[in-house]
Amino acid sequence: MKATLLKRGATPDHSFSVARHDFPYFLKVWHYHVELELVYIVRSEGTRFIGDNIDRFQAGELILIGSNLPHMYQNDNAYFEPDSKKRAEAHAIHFNPTFLNTTFSDIPELVEFHTLMEKAKLGLKFSARTVELVGPKIEALDKVDDLSRMLGFLAILADLCKDGDAKTIASSGFVNHFEQAGDLKLDKVYDYVMHHFQEDINVDDIADLVSMNKSSFCRYFKRTTQKTFTEFLNEIRIGFACKMLVERQMGILEISYYCGYNNISHFNRQFKKKMGLSPSAYLLSRKA
Repeated sequence: MKATLLKRGATPDHSFSVARHDFPYFLKVWHYHVELELVYIVRSEGTRFIGDNIDRFQAGELILIGSNLPHMYQNDNAYFEPDSKKRAEAHAIHFNPTFLNTTFSDIPELVEFHTLMEKAKLGLKFSARTVELVGPKIEALDKVDDLSRMLGFLAILADLCKDGDAKTIASSGFVNHFEQAGDLKLDKVYDYVMHHFQEDINVDDIADLVSMNKSSFCRYFKRTTQKTFTEFLNEIRIGFACKMLVERQMGILEISYYCGYNNISHFNRQFKKKMGLSPSAYLLSRKA
C-alpha cells in the first residue's frame, strides 16, 4: 500500500481546476498530492480509503481531502462486471493551499478558510445540509466564465466553513506520521499491517520488523501516533469489517475470522468500542 505521488491541479492560466468525471468505475490507485481535493459524488458507490479510515461512499457525498493525505475510491464488484451499466460520476476541484498566491493565514478576513484547510488535513465529510447547498454550486462551476468561477469557488469554501457538523475522517496519528519525512519505521509498520491485518499479528514480530525491542517499539508507536499499536490494528480491522458487512459478502461470524479475530466475543467488543454499536445493529442502520 505504498502511496503514489500524483500531480493534480490547474493549468498555468488557472489557479484551481474543476473537472467532471464520468467513468464505468473509479481507478483503484492509492495516491496523494499536494493539492487539496473537494469531491462531490453524483453517481457511484463502493469503499472509500482515506488515511487509515475505511468506509462506504455513495451518491450525495461531499469530501474535502487535505494536502498530501493518501486516499482511494474503490467501486463495488458489480461495477467491474462485463455487462455492467453502472457509472461512476463525480465532480472534483483541486487547488493548492496557496492558490491565491498567499496562505489563507496571511489574510485576516480568511481566518475561517485557514481553519478549514487545517481540519482538511484529516479529511472532512460534510453534512447532508451542506451537500444540498453546495452540490449544485459545484456542478455549475464549469458552465461559467473564469471570474464567475473564482467567485463561485470562494462562495463554496465559505459554505464549507460554516458546516459545524462536518466530521473528520482519518486519525491524527496516521497523518502526523505520514507527514514526517524519512520516518521509514512507521512506513514499514503501516505497509505490513495493511497487507497482513487478517492474520495473527504479534507485537514482537512488528518490533523485530523495525529492529526495536517490544517495549521501545510500543513507546515509540504511542508517542508518534497518539495510540497504541493494538488500537491502530483494531481500527484497521474494524474498518475493513464495516466494508464486508455493508457488502454482505459473509455472515458476522465469518467476517470476524476473516478480519483477524479468533474470538467472536472479542470482535463484537472491539466493533462496539469503535463504531458505538454492535455489528448486527450496524447492519440494520445501513439498511435504513
